[in-house]
Amino acid sequence: MPIRYVCKNCGTVLHKFEKVGQDFYGVRTPSEIRSIYGGRCPKCGHELGVPSLNEIKISLRRRAVKVMLIE
Repeated sequence: MPIRYVCKNCGTVLHKFEKVGQDFYGVRTPSEIRSIYGGRCPKCGHELGVPSLNEIKISLRRRAVKVMLIE
């Protein structure tokens, strides 16, 4: 399951972690993402902050499964 950091003002994806081994550092924290961009969204300039627990969204990604019926 990928982890995405998104600007809550404009929806720009700031960082996406898709799989283990993607890079040397592993999953970055919200504070690290904020420091990478200097505390502001590169697209809209909105101030980036650390999300509260209510702002974190967890959703399952569904895969299409081909089903074959045998009669």
